[in-house]
Amino acid sequence: MNIKKIAFLTLSLILAFSCSSPNSITGKRNGIGIRQKTQNPNTPYIYKNGYENFEIKKVLSVQGKDSTYINELRFNAVLGAMYTQKLMFDKFGKWDEEIYPNAGYLPILSWEKRKIFTNKEELYTVVACGIESWEAMYASVIVVDSNGQDCLNSNTKIRDSLINYFSDAIINLSSDHKFHDEYLKLSKKYPRKK
Repeated sequence: MNIKKIAFLTLSLILAFSCSSPNSITGKRNGIGIRQKTQNPNTPYIYKNGYENFEIKKVLSVQGKDSTYINELRFNAVLGAMYTQKLMFDKFGKWDEEIYPNAGYLPILSWEKRKIFTNKEELYTVVACGIESWEAMYASVIVVDSNGQDCLNSNTKIRDSLINYFSDAIINLSSDHKFHDEYLKLSKKYPRKK
């Protein structure tokens, strides 16, 4: 799947917030990381270098007149919606593309043809984003293989390995500011609309 197709898929993430399929899988892990109280009744606690739980949601993807569902791995109640973007930057450097879906949302960042696992030759495209709102707080990824197959589908053998990979990476996030420095250049180049 090329980057343009991924871009179209990820633009639908905004729709996903309101159009998610009721079929989701929630992880059994609860409250990993340093818990901090918030004033938000929808997300009473957030977790530094962690998350409350994770879930895989089917999100609607629209390409022209065609629509399909793709799986998105969400880490809920994270301290920062950019956690998955930061962990990808820390491992693979600057992203290949940024996508600005709508005003008020953080940009979606995409890394194309990256080798996630050292013991596997497969190259993956990872699309990372997050939502920070009163209703939800999460960091997420969509992962497709070199054939454009959804790697978070329940039929794939790599799914559990990907969940563990991203989970461990969030728990072990570095505290450096390299990602944020690079990200700030984006906000100066493309200021958010109000």
